[in-house]
Amino acid sequence: MTDPILAHGAHDPTPTQQRWQAIRQRSTRGLLAYNRGDVLHLEGDAWAVRSSQGGYYRANLDSEVCDCPDFEHYGSANDVCCKHLFAAAIAHATRRRHRPCACIDGWVYLGIEEDGQERQEAVPCRRCNA
Repeated sequence: MTDPILAHGAHDPTPTQQRWQAIRQRSTRGLLAYNRGDVLHLEGDAWAVRSSQGGYYRANLDSEVCDCPDFEHYGSANDVCCKHLFAAAIAHATRRRHRPCACIDGWVYLGIEEDGQERQEAVPCRRCNA
């Protein structure tokens, strides 16, 4: 008699897969928080984002730090933003009317609408030039 073969399609995700899964989950929750209106601008790069348990967490976009337990215990150790940072980043981008942008060779290219016209503006990347 042979041992039965148990086919199981699930496998343990790699650390890279776990990180991307965490980013997808938190960015989705951040978008939901933004859509609910849970984001308040304080001053400069400081934002207050409503907690799901009540109260607010302070998210700082400049330093990319939040005082929520998720960021303190998981996010900072794994270089993953929490949903509060994602929500604040979405609110910030919407407030400035900039489209999402990316760093290319130390420069960030922004598509900016002015009077119905779209033009490109390049600014130095804060991370690369810090």
